[in-house]
Amino acid sequence: MGTLENIEVGEVLTVRTYKIVPGSPIAWANTYEVVSNVAASGILPASARLRTLTDIIKNFETALLFGAYVLDKIVVSTYVPDGTPYNPFSFVSRSINQPGQYNTPGWGPLPLQLCTLVKRKVPFGRMGNILFRGIVSARDANITSSGTVITSGRLSQIQNILQSFIDQLTTEDFTLVLARGRNVVETSTLRFVTALDAKADMTFKKLNNRYFDKLRQ
Repeated sequence: MGTLENIEVGEVLTVRTYKIVPGSPIAWANTYEVVSNVAASGILPASARLRTLTDIIKNFETALLFGAYVLDKIVVSTYVPDGTPYNPFSFVSRSINQPGQYNTPGWGPLPLQLCTLVKRKVPFGRMGNILFRGIVSARDANITSSGTVITSGRLSQIQNILQSFIDQLTTEDFTLVLARGRNVVETSTLRFVTALDAKADMTFKKLNNRYFDKLRQ
């Protein structure tokens, strides 16, 4: 995989996933912060550990993603604040190029501007948000004058995938967290995510919204 040769216990890793629309310039990204609960010293052990982490992320995101879109790559680095370019000596990039696994024959996806809001529940402080694009089809939503609402059936599917993601991270000694800090993690503000909670009401974000606009590596 690359250049991260040692992973310490409790080290916060920043993981970014990049999605694309094939044959189009449209692309977007999501960012996660993950703590490793075990150490890995040396190129081979660290690479194997990062492979395990990116496999979990890959399986999670492709399970959610509609088949018209592609998970292009996953980039893992030592901690960097969200939206900050990577140190070229402290990240690894893994090409995925795998389409989403969710399909609804006869029904296309909703416009990418319609996003699914997921709350990251933590023991204290403000909950963090994740916005996912391209995981709800036209069949899965009720569109009204007051907004777009995900059906209970699809919402339940999404929630099961979110829980499986948390469970798989735990099994492999990783923990999803919320981290902050200008250059390094402020350990006093580190919060461990206890659950992910999908909301039925969808959120509208323009295609060029800054939330999704990460520097591609």
